[in-house]
Amino acid sequence: ASRTSKDLAEQCIKVLELICTREAGAVFEAGGLNCVLSLISEHGRHVHKDTLHSAMTVVSRLCTKMEPHDHNLPSCVEALSALLTHDDPHVADGALRCFASLSDRFTRRGVDPAPLAEHGLVKELLTRLSNAAGSQPSVCTNTGTPGPTASTSTPETKSSASVSTIISLLSTLCRGSPSITYDLLRSELPDAIEKALKGDERCCLDTMRLVDLLLVLLFEGRKALTPGGTSAHALPRLRRMDSAGEKSHRQLIDCIRSKDTDALIDAIENGGIEVNFMDDVGQTLLNWASAFGTQEMVEFLCERGADVNKGQRSSSLHYAACFGRPAIAKVLLQHGANPDLRDEDGKTPLDKARERVDVGHREVQAILQSPGEWMMAVDSRGENDEPRGDPDMAPVYLRRLLPVLCNTFQATMLPSVRKSSLNLIKKMVHYIHPTLLVEACSPESTTYNLGTMLVEVIATVLDNEDDEEGHLVVLQIIEDLMTKARDIFLDHFARLGVFCKVAQLAAVTSSTPEPQAKAQDNEGEINSTCEDAKEILPGKAYHWKDWCICRGRDCLYIWSDAAALELSNGSNGWFRFILDGKLA
Repeated sequence: ASRTSKDLAEQCIKVLELICTREAGAVFEAGGLNCVLSLISEHGRHVHKDTLHSAMTVVSRLCTKMEPHDHNLPSCVEALSALLTHDDPHVADGALRCFASLSDRFTRRGVDPAPLAEHGLVKELLTRLSNAAGSQPSVCTNTGTPGPTASTSTPETKSSASVSTIISLLSTLCRGSPSITYDLLRSELPDAIEKALKGDERCCLDTMRLVDLLLVLLFEGRKALTPGGTSAHALPRLRRMDSAGEKSHRQLIDCIRSKDTDALIDAIENGGIEVNFMDDVGQTLLNWASAFGTQEMVEFLCERGADVNKGQRSSSLHYAACFGRPAIAKVLLQHGANPDLRDEDGKTPLDKARERVDVGHREVQAILQSPGEWMMAVDSRGENDEPRGDPDMAPVYLRRLLPVLCNTFQATMLPSVRKSSLNLIKKMVHYIHPTLLVEACSPESTTYNLGTMLVEVIATVLDNEDDEEGHLVVLQIIEDLMTKARDIFLDHFARLGVFCKVAQLAAVTSSTPEPQAKAQDNEGEINSTCEDAKEILPGKAYHWKDWCICRGRDCLYIWSDAAALELSNGSNGWFRFILDGKLA
């Protein structure tokens, strides 16, 4: 092409970029999306890089106007899929953001986003997730050599934003499409997760957020993702109001701001206004209530069918996160709010919560880091007529990710990463079947040291006297382990002194010595006629004067209030003992 036509094309792109800031809808209706995509795909190497980036900005804005049933969607998806591997990182990341916008449109319309993955989107996402930690400082102190990445020169802030987009897009696809979820769980996803967990703090936390969703899908099933929003046939009711309606709506917003719950309930119940009406700026009553109203208002609107994911600029969960309202965020998640939707600026609710550091915003961060705890539908827990989740792949992910999360916990000193990994360990231990747990800890298994890893994590948390929240999580883990694999973990707990640490946590040493002495005296009276044991059976407790004796699988343990000894079956004379609280 001539230089004149090239200059003209570049000028047209600049004009379109300006127009799209205000009238993106008009450009989209005129067929601008396909034209600009063709320019990037066929002539991108011939135009200036700045023009190429402007063209990608135009595409990003126009993709927000694409509807799931648009006849141009297949060609648009094919072109964007090709751009994911573009040489220019700005173009490739822009294509990724376009897919995020498209997946949000599918989610808000209640349509399966499977058509978005027809040209290798999921495979590219897994590749990017695997390389996410390559250019970032690791949270771990003992990670291996980072993998290669195409964006090693990208600034860390851009890398973090890209990882967040990858995770949110994978989460949205899993939530909306059973077929994508099925294929993704049987892909190389565990490898990608393991590599991503070696990245920086944001990369680790975002990856753990994906694992949290996977656990819900693997063990609770899709029914646990409480469906939020209105059905397709109710969408036409989401229309603008007339002047009288707008006036009453503004009055109702004043009631929400003044926290007048009774006035809001009366207006809805008397039929004066519908719960899903939007005002002149595209905000619903639930949007306003999530930002300024009471928890009772939000619960009432959700129970009356308000669309928890609706909002022209942001969803209700965005407003709850922006204003640091943890109680509201929990209610919205319980009613099906999607924590991976993006607002008009491309930010998720978690991104909004991270913008401030006060107590309320930190609590919302913690909730959105593990939203699965609030998404599970209570009604689905009692159904036994059909298997929940994915029983074929659930054991695979437990075997693979449980040791990885234990290593991640031990290898980092970041409190946020430790807290998230510990919560995921607790969920996995809760979900794991007793038979699988025993098998994974057996000497013949490739994960034979899993028992030791779990107990080391428990001991590490118990050693931190100030971590009360961690103590509660660890006590739940201990309870599940003792219920499911008592014989195995009794040995591990004795070896690493977990019994003593739990006893100290319960303050039994200071509160029960006298009753214990009395109990021993009574026991002596009762058992005075009992015969001495002829052998020490494994897993059974024995007493001799002030000493307690227990045989484990590999060792004999002898302890009292003063000292503890571990005598190995295969010892050559050396043994371990604890004296004055020190191991030697």
